[in-house]
Amino acid sequence: MSQSDLIKRISCVVAAALISTTVNAIDNIEDLKPRPALKTNKATEYLLTDVTTAGDNVVVVGGRGHILVSTDNGNSWAQSEVPVQQLLTSVYFPSAQNGWAVGHEGVILHSGDGGKNWELQFANPYKKLSNEEMDSLSEEEFMTLPQKGSPLLDVWFRNDKQGYVVGAYGMFYGTSDGGKTWQSVADRIENFDGWHLNAIQGNEDGVVYIAGEKGVLFRSNDHGETWKTLQAPYDGSFFNILIGHQPNDVFIFGLQGNTYKSTDQGDTWMEVDAKTSDGLMGGIVLGNGGVMIVGNSGVITTSQNSGNTFKAKSTKQRKALLAVEKMPNGKLVMVGQGGVRIESVELN
Repeated sequence: MSQSDLIKRISCVVAAALISTTVNAIDNIEDLKPRPALKTNKATEYLLTDVTTAGDNVVVVGGRGHILVSTDNGNSWAQSEVPVQQLLTSVYFPSAQNGWAVGHEGVILHSGDGGKNWELQFANPYKKLSNEEMDSLSEEEFMTLPQKGSPLLDVWFRNDKQGYVVGAYGMFYGTSDGGKTWQSVADRIENFDGWHLNAIQGNEDGVVYIAGEKGVLFRSNDHGETWKTLQAPYDGSFFNILIGHQPNDVFIFGLQGNTYKSTDQGDTWMEVDAKTSDGLMGGIVLGNGGVMIVGNSGVITTSQNSGNTFKAKSTKQRKALLAVEKMPNGKLVMVGQGGVRIESVELN
């Protein structure tokens, strides 16, 4: 597995029993000892892991706690005020002003101004315990120790109040009050071995998907309240999910270019040849039924017929691309190991 795979989607085996607890956002922040992200004029060139839009703003997140905002379709970028230096892995804005970002050590950040300023809502940092402290742990506390210091890997919000985050060792938290409190909702899904949950995506119809390592797949049809375990077409790691143009269409993709499409909300799957063996990390739906997926070695694979056939190419730099988004002006912005990349047209 390449370095970029390890950065964003760590794969390993762990048996972890998960408990349902409500966590006040302040409880674990003191253990994190947060330090503000350092400002640098080279932030657009460093590792960036995800990109989204917030109204007319474009927001990217990445290494060293860097968050950047562009108000002019990527022509210029301003570094945001961020209270942590942890690697950030995902960002999502359900509305123009309110957004959330997640990252290593269980960090959850919130912005109420379109991504310019951020506050730390939650953290689950690693804390070394003495032998006496270890002996005093309950069985449930002991089994959730691997989560301490581990990364959250994706975030999705239905609206400005209700949202979910997923991550390593089966971490799955939800909030119904805009992140003032977070509750472990891992008992809603059948992930008894604690496999890493790499991605969560939903639509306006209440359909939400979760995908992870070892082929774990789940679907909710009621905005995340109840979940069904889906039969995976592949027992390797899925790194991301893409909901297609049609309401029942969904793509899953990940390790070694493995890509699958469903036209019935994941009840059945067909394998799609993405024309690459590189790990695929992020994607978007394009105009006229198109689909674009990006990944390791700078691979960009596109389909002009709703994901039935693909054509692949790679950037000259061959640096990993981790996410892609369409900006308000129609241009594409990609992020990854080489920082920000702007494309003026949808690639064929």
